[in-house]
Amino acid sequence: MPWTKNEQKAQIYYEKVGSGPVIVFIHPPGMGHVTFRGEKEGLQSNFTIITLDLRGNGKSGTDDQPLSMKVVSDDVVRVLDDCGIDQAYICGYSNGGSVVSELAISHPERVKGMILIGGFPEVNSFLLRNEFKLGIWATDNKLMGLISNVLAFAHEKDPRKRKDLSNYVKKITPEFLEDYYRMGLKYKATDRLSKITCPLLLVYGQRDDYVHHYRHLFQKYNSGEVSMILIGNVGHQVPTKKVHAFNHIVKDFIRKHEKHKATVQV
Repeated sequence: MPWTKNEQKAQIYYEKVGSGPVIVFIHPPGMGHVTFRGEKEGLQSNFTIITLDLRGNGKSGTDDQPLSMKVVSDDVVRVLDDCGIDQAYICGYSNGGSVVSELAISHPERVKGMILIGGFPEVNSFLLRNEFKLGIWATDNKLMGLISNVLAFAHEKDPRKRKDLSNYVKKITPEFLEDYYRMGLKYKATDRLSKITCPLLLVYGQRDDYVHHYRHLFQKYNSGEVSMILIGNVGHQVPTKKVHAFNHIVKDFIRKHEKHKATVQV
């Protein structure tokens, strides 16, 4: 399986399957590329699917650069470069969406469109802020068994997949995971959202209502087209608990914009 080749920088592990328009999936801290097994399986017949492990997560390495959203988004660009891909649709889940926002702001020429699942451009609500603080407390106390089991049980029903996800979360050190949580808590893109000109699709679980209000910030400040879809009977864990519904939404979004792009070019 491939890693990025620049030995002077963190080697990023990625998997690439399928053919057609490219979609890159970005996971939340700790969870790794296995978060998107259902999307990879369900979409690869129509699209080129790239899943990866962010630096310090899963099978990816680290280097001496201080962790920042810009550094992590640059890693995604290195994966695109390694695959010989100029532009892609980028999908980020939860705090992985912040990586996507930073990528679209810093490297707009590489992003055809964005899909954010449970996305937020900053942490400005009591519940979300405390969720990050709880993660920081747990990592600071080296409770990786607790964190891995909570994430696995929240996302997977199948015992085998639960075990796989739990084991994968444990690959990141508590210190590095804490750095990710602190970075996510402090990150703010709201004042730079006007730099995003590509189409943006916001996807929220209907029961994930404590992040629904963030859509207003994207809609107010983004320069590009912004649309939103609520998926019923699910909270935050859309990619693992509503795989078929989400895959259908992704297909429609990309086909619409690929068709529009083709029409404009003609």
